[in-house]
Amino acid sequence: MPLFRYKVRDKEGQVVSGTLEGTDVNTVVESLDGLGYVPISIREQKAGAGIQIDLGRFFQRVKPVDLINFTRQFVTLHRAGLPMLSAIGALQAQTKSKPLAQALDAIRKDLMGGTALSAAMAKFPRIFSELYVNSIWAGETGGVLEEILDRLVMLLEHERKLRNDVGSAMRYPIILMVGFVIAGIVLAAFVLPKFTMLLTNVGGKMPLPTQILITITDFMSQYWYVVFLLMAGLAVLFYLFIRTGAGRLWWDHLKLKLPIFGPISYKLVISRFARMFETLDRTGLPILRSLSLVGKTVGNVYMAGAIDKIAESVRRGRGLAAPMREVGVFPPMVIQMVATGEESGALDDMLKQVSDYYDGEVEYMVKNLTGMIEPIMILVMGVGAIFLIIAILMPYMSILSSFGAGGGYGSH
Repeated sequence: MPLFRYKVRDKEGQVVSGTLEGTDVNTVVESLDGLGYVPISIREQKAGAGIQIDLGRFFQRVKPVDLINFTRQFVTLHRAGLPMLSAIGALQAQTKSKPLAQALDAIRKDLMGGTALSAAMAKFPRIFSELYVNSIWAGETGGVLEEILDRLVMLLEHERKLRNDVGSAMRYPIILMVGFVIAGIVLAAFVLPKFTMLLTNVGGKMPLPTQILITITDFMSQYWYVVFLLMAGLAVLFYLFIRTGAGRLWWDHLKLKLPIFGPISYKLVISRFARMFETLDRTGLPILRSLSLVGKTVGNVYMAGAIDKIAESVRRGRGLAAPMREVGVFPPMVIQMVATGEESGALDDMLKQVSDYYDGEVEYMVKNLTGMIEPIMILVMGVGAIFLIIAILMPYMSILSSFGAGGGYGSH
C-alpha cells in the first residue's frame, strides 16, 4: 500500500507532520479528517526517494506590491459578498504575477475539494509567509476574515515601507564599506608587494602589521574557494538549525536582542500582538481563544511562547496584566495599558493605542536608522584604515631608514 507524507493542523492549530498508508490521497484525507486534523499538504512518498527539492517552487517569488494588491482586492471582493471561489478566480485572472496566478489556481482547486483557505495557502510558503497563513487561519477560525485581511494589508504595506527605508538607510554605509574593501585589496595586492620586495632587498625587517596583512592576502589568494565553501557550509547549517524547534526559538529570541535592529523587531512584534488581539477581542471572542490565535500571528516563536504562558494563567482564572508582567517580555507601558483596559472595560481601545504607539515608534526608529549605523561604520572603517596605513607606511619608513643608514655608512 502506498505511503503518504502529510502535514496537518490539529484542533489547537498546531502543525503536525508524519506518514500514513492509504490507497490514494482521498483515503488519507478521510482518515485524517476522522482524527480531527485539517490537511495542509499530502504527498505520496515514492519508494527509494531521498530528499526531494522542488526547485520550481523554491524560486517562486512574488513582489511585495503584487501580494499587497492581491490582499487589498481580496478584502474588497470579500466585503462585497462575492463567494470565495469566485473571488479567488477573479483575482487569478487579474494578477500580473505568474507565480501568484499559478498558486491561486492551485488554491482554487483545493477550495473546491473542501480545503480551508489557510491550509491551501500554506502549500506556497515562498509566496504566503507563515505570518500571513496563520493570520488567515485566525480570521477563518474567529470568523473575522474581513478584519484580518484589512490588518494584513496594513501590515504588508508597513513592512514594505520598512524594507525600503532600511534599504535606503543602509545604501550609503554599504557603498562606503565596499569602497573601503576595494581600496584595501588594491593596496594589498599591488602596492604592498613592491614595498616588501624592496625592503627584503635592502635587508630590512618586515613590520608585524605588514606580515599580518601579507599573510591574510596570500591565504585569500590561494584558498579563497575554501573560505567560500566554509561560509556556504556555515550558512546552510545555520539555515537547517533555525528550521528546528529549538533553533527557531533561539533565533527568534536573538532577533529581539540584536543591536539596532533588535528594538525594531521587538516593537514590531508588540504592535502585531496588540493590533491582532484588539481585532479578535472586538469581535467578542473569549480571551482564551483570542490569545491562542494571537500567539500564532505575531511572527515570533519566542513571543508566542510567552503568550501561551499568559493564556495558561488566564485559564486558571487570573487576569491579563499580572501574567504579562511575570513572563517578562512586555514593556511596563503595555502592561499598564492592558491593566487599565481590564479595569475600565475598554481593553480594545487600550490595545489600539498600544499598536498605534509602537507603529509610530518603529517608523521613527527606521527614519533614524542611518544616524545609528553611521557611527559604528565610521568606527569600523577608521580602525581598518589605521591598520592599512600602518601596514603600508611601516615598510616604507623601514626602507627610508635603511637607505639613510646605508648613506650614513658610506659617507665615512
